[in-house]
Amino acid sequence: MTWLETVPLVLFAGAVFVVPGLVFSFAVRVRGLSALMLAPLFSVALASVLSLVLPIIHIRWTLLSYGVGVVAISALAFGIKRALERKWPDPVRKPQRRSLVIVGVAGLLVSGLLIAVQMGTAFITPENISQTFDNVFHLNAVRWAMESGNASPLNLGAFTGISAYPSAWHAMTSIVALATGVSVPVAVNVTNIAIGAIVWPLGCLFLVQRLVGQRVVATVLAMIFVPAFSGFPLMMIDWGVLYPNLLSIALLPAAMGLAFSALGVAKGYRPSSPMAWLLVLVSVPAVAVAHPSTLMALLVFVLPAVVFLAYGRVASLLPIDTQEKRRNLWTIIGIAVISLVVLAVIWRKFRPPAGAAGWGAVESPAQAIGELFLGAGLGRPAAAVIAICMLVGLIRLCVTRKQLWLVGTFIVAGILFFYAAGLDFSPRWFLTGVWYYDSYRLAALLPVAMIGPAVIGGTYLWDAAHRQMYANRRKKAAEGVSVVAMKPKRRFASYTVGILVLVLATQYGVMTWTVERAHWAYASTPTSGLLTPDETAVLNRLTEHVEPGAVIAGLPSSGAALAYAFSGREVIQPHILTTHGEDVDIVNAGLKSASEFPWVCDAVRKLNVKYVLDFGTQTVTGTMPGYGGLFGPRAFEDLAIG
Repeated sequence: MTWLETVPLVLFAGAVFVVPGLVFSFAVRVRGLSALMLAPLFSVALASVLSLVLPIIHIRWTLLSYGVGVVAISALAFGIKRALERKWPDPVRKPQRRSLVIVGVAGLLVSGLLIAVQMGTAFITPENISQTFDNVFHLNAVRWAMESGNASPLNLGAFTGISAYPSAWHAMTSIVALATGVSVPVAVNVTNIAIGAIVWPLGCLFLVQRLVGQRVVATVLAMIFVPAFSGFPLMMIDWGVLYPNLLSIALLPAAMGLAFSALGVAKGYRPSSPMAWLLVLVSVPAVAVAHPSTLMALLVFVLPAVVFLAYGRVASLLPIDTQEKRRNLWTIIGIAVISLVVLAVIWRKFRPPAGAAGWGAVESPAQAIGELFLGAGLGRPAAAVIAICMLVGLIRLCVTRKQLWLVGTFIVAGILFFYAAGLDFSPRWFLTGVWYYDSYRLAALLPVAMIGPAVIGGTYLWDAAHRQMYANRRKKAAEGVSVVAMKPKRRFASYTVGILVLVLATQYGVMTWTVERAHWAYASTPTSGLLTPDETAVLNRLTEHVEPGAVIAGLPSSGAALAYAFSGREVIQPHILTTHGEDVDIVNAGLKSASEFPWVCDAVRKLNVKYVLDFGTQTVTGTMPGYGGLFGPRAFEDLAIG
């Protein structure tokens, strides 16, 4: 399959993320470009809720059940909206300028195309898979959701032997695979491209318009910067791989924009307060079921705005000279204390066990701080244009003291990254444990905190340049020098050239390096740890040799476990880290010695193991104890399994 052949698949995956959310947007009367920008967030929220509800009422997870569920929930939302309007009518909505809509759509198309090319180049071919540890689980989990007809977090948890696992990414990917009939690897790649090229730019544009307002130059800058971050989305398809984080972080900007709007600190149109907060509530399952750690990021990224808002409310009460002011003050203090306690409890509970993650600092404190202000974490090339605009924006926010909470959001993101990447110190467990102390996950969050200040700084530089240009024109006119106004066509041409220069400046070097790095995670070679080209060929024709219902034994970290994702044939251990009972352990440790130990044969019969897939000892994890019974094809020559 060629990339050209996958274009309809990527567009279909994009439609899965956009169309259901658009239906919901129209139901709750979100209009204009905002309806499109919020659509992916609403789509994933609907999928997250439906993936939990449908198994309870014994309905399979399919495109049809998803679509019917979307219509039903949207109809309910429409009724709620109408009921709220009777008491809390929305303010009059001003139509968006046509120029802003045109520039926004054009910017989204160009930005999406750039990211699609970046991700496609990294993937090499549509069928390639990431040669990384976590991919064994993610690909098998997609197959499991397809075959079980259940994309619930509880079902994915049962698949790995735990209580629950964030499943929104797997739910959306399984829909793409079921509806198109493509292989799991192809479905994974086209879905990820749709997330990077469609979901991420739409959410970023919504956030920027809430922070900067309805300005064409801000929209243009946002769409130039979005595909120029080395930390996201490419880092999440390179490191790990962390596909659930890819989806959750792509949704985060839109969720933040809704939260800022509900708090009353954002620019642009805001619906009535009850509706604004209901939309924030809708965004919670989308982000949480995609990955809970990003819900924590949403809470702490919005926290500075809440603090500044509370401070402003308290300051407005001073001096406290009436009983009503005292009551209001104690109300604010009470809400603040309760909120902080709840946040602290959630923050402490929403983390893996202390021994489940052991990542330490990966660089010096000075390097981590420097990378934070250079717009490129963990050794990636400095994003000079974005870094300059971001620094100007942060300074501008501090000088004007407007939207100062946005500086707070950047500081929060910076502290989390600093402690994860550059400092092994006692608060590190509490601050970064939600993200497994993993500097890569926190580096991927930095673009969300950077995009606002960067666009604000870039807009200020644009305005300053225009003011200087007009001042020079007025000075020349005052001196009697003839000044000829630039014709519209020439002005358009000069703007186009300027945009192209900015695109090249932000893409060349930084992003070419980032794409090249990600590329190696998908290269299939004879030395690949997960699947070599020969092993991939074996998996692709496995259905010709293994009958349905037969179970395959194999070392999961050698890529043998991916037999399930590629062919649908069951394997005894679909995840590297999880076994499924004592019988699986017995087979893994003693299969080649079954003729000597009768309990091995008993375990084989219980599991219905019919085949062994021996991909040798070349693995993605290195040597793992407890799998000695699966090595050596000669050991099975006289062994009748089943």
